[in-house]
Amino acid sequence: MNTAVEPIDKFLNYRISEQLYAGSRTLVYRAIREADQLAVVIKLLHQDYPTFNELLLFRNQYTIAKNLDLPGIVRPYSLEPYRNSYALVMEDFGGISLRDWLNQKIASNQYTLTEFLDIAIALSNRRC
Repeated sequence: MNTAVEPIDKFLNYRISEQLYAGSRTLVYRAIREADQLAVVIKLLHQDYPTFNELLLFRNQYTIAKNLDLPGIVRPYSLEPYRNSYALVMEDFGGISLRDWLNQKIASNQYTLTEFLDIAIALSNRRC
């Protein structure tokens, strides 16, 4: 997405470098943990005052993900208090969104039917 980062509070010991996603319910940032320069992704709830149910769902997402050891699942590092909510800190493997990847492929005229089918098959085989 490579969107300019809007000013936000310095988040604990992380330096925000890029906003990856801004949806109606969540915000996702790429950051560096200052203590050891580890690249991370931080997911925040969008609302300043989330409901109890939203907080519970966010905590459950962390709990479920930390207990999964499967390829293709982003590994969560921690769930940290942030303002009136939580911040989900996860590994950053340097990936880009499927939308950005597709836009790059189409712009360079390098998108093939085989790539489309490989992605479609991989997505259809995922079970949640």
